[in-house]
Amino acid sequence: MSLNITVIGCGRLGLCLALCFDRAKYNVLAVDIFPEYVKALNDRTFNSKEPRVNEFLAEANTFRATTDIKEGIEHSDILYVLVDTPSTGGNRHYDTSKLGNVLAAINSHRVKNKHVIIGCTIMPGYIRNIATNLLRDCENVSISYNPEFIQQGDIVRGFLNPDMVLIGEGCKEVGDHMEALYKEVCENTPVFGRMSAESAEICKIAINCFITTKISYCNMVGDIADRTPGADKNELLAAVGADSRIGGKCLRPGYGFGGPCFPRDNRALGGYAESIGIKPLIPIATDEYNNLHTQIMIENKLAENQSEYVFSDVAYKPQCPVPIIEESQKLAVAAGVARAGKRVTIEDRDFIIACVRAEFGNLFEYSVL
Repeated sequence: MSLNITVIGCGRLGLCLALCFDRAKYNVLAVDIFPEYVKALNDRTFNSKEPRVNEFLAEANTFRATTDIKEGIEHSDILYVLVDTPSTGGNRHYDTSKLGNVLAAINSHRVKNKHVIIGCTIMPGYIRNIATNLLRDCENVSISYNPEFIQQGDIVRGFLNPDMVLIGEGCKEVGDHMEALYKEVCENTPVFGRMSAESAEICKIAINCFITTKISYCNMVGDIADRTPGADKNELLAAVGADSRIGGKCLRPGYGFGGPCFPRDNRALGGYAESIGIKPLIPIATDEYNNLHTQIMIENKLAENQSEYVFSDVAYKPQCPVPIIEESQKLAVAAGVARAGKRVTIEDRDFIIACVRAEFGNLFEYSVL
């Protein structure tokens, strides 16, 4: 296959992937809808808080961007689509309207002999039931699923050093291409999970659901230890994690899981299971205990009976370099304490404080670090 690659959707995730492809000496054209953003990328004046993006952009080889999707389609036989699919709640779980618009636009050009690779999170069944219909007028076009397992604020590292590359291949040819591509991109030697698109759709959210289950389990054991005289949650969970069948990752007691991926993927797996007649007991319990653990932490804070409570580093994960507070459990605890009538100060960097102010207003006092 050609060394040309098109990435449609050049937000935080798409840009990082495009720059990693460029770094591996592929000829990458990114497509986005915002002219000023595209100009800044091409002028190399765009500035990002995401680690290594500014460095990779400054050193880019042939990477460029355009607002013309037709140009993007003509540039390559490999069309990666990485528009955002934000949480919606309810039965849909992910808003795929932007993804649908991109696929419909590709279809309007009646493309032939191309490979469309969807990288954004979707519900199981999307490719078979929706994507194939949206590309109905295209000839000899495969549709694959290649979601990433990254953390916002550390995206480039996630692309360069993944534990596993998940490839839901629409055909063997494109599966071979993606495996060869990632072998050039990755700095480590990841496992390649090649399977059908349907299996990959389930696998993506199942992995995140397992991690959330592990976090909730860990916090439940920690809460049990806290109410048991003489028990120490840190030492006992370190011993639990030493068992190779369990492992120590995500097994430290503390705040519950939050952020833009874990909560919604856990609920999505439960929602999909329910839709096909499987009672999702584990995702439900995981979500319920996450909420219960937050209430326990609020009660423990209130029992300290302080005149003022200070919460620092309140983004969705510790020392997050980008402004994301979505479902931050530390903020949930802080809000619970404040709503109980206590004075609460949020202490953080200015861009995180701005996010908290926009969501919580005068519920808190604020101190910019």
